Amino acid sequence: MKAESDGQDEMAGGVAAEGGGGGGEGSTSSEATINAAERYMKEVMETFGDQEEKLVMFREIMNDFRTERTDIAGVVGRVKELFKGHNNLIEGFNFFLPKGYEITVDKHQPPPETLDFIRLVKERDESVYRRFMDVIFRYQREHMDIIKLCREVGALFSEDYPDLFVKFIRFLPPT
Repeated sequence: MKAESDGQDEMAGGVAAEGGGGGGEGSTSSEATINAAERYMKEVMETFGDQEEKLVMFREIMNDFRTERTDIAGVVGRVKELFKGHNNLIEGFNFFLPKGYEITVDKHQPPPETLDFIRLVKERDESVYRRFMDVIFRYQREHMDIIKLCREVGALFSEDYPDLFVKFIRFLPPT
């Protein structure tokens, strides 16, 4: 994983230092800071609510970070590994890092869950897979409205593969 640098030096674990961004201490008012932290924790809980071990591990990382038992590079490495495939959570952790540090992720690499889902569609029905990919490419090319995308994918999956539609919905950005 590379630092998206503006002349920043990358430290171990994909942490950029000097100049980049965390948003930690002193960057916002305390109320805004608390609200942002609560939103982030809510997102973590929603993503891993059914995976208690990940939530416990995240609490341990946060506790080690707070008590300074682990340095920043160690915390970053653990967060990147724990949230692998969830770039929104990895990038969201930047909020907690001290000013001057930033976790970067490779935005061109789709999360493993995305590839697994596409493989699953293809395994179930080659014809539905081709039509699904056509819809996805059209969505990207034409900047299709998310509601229209849902309708088209829903129509494609609803009759024979409602479970695929439920899984597909999980990939959509929060509205």
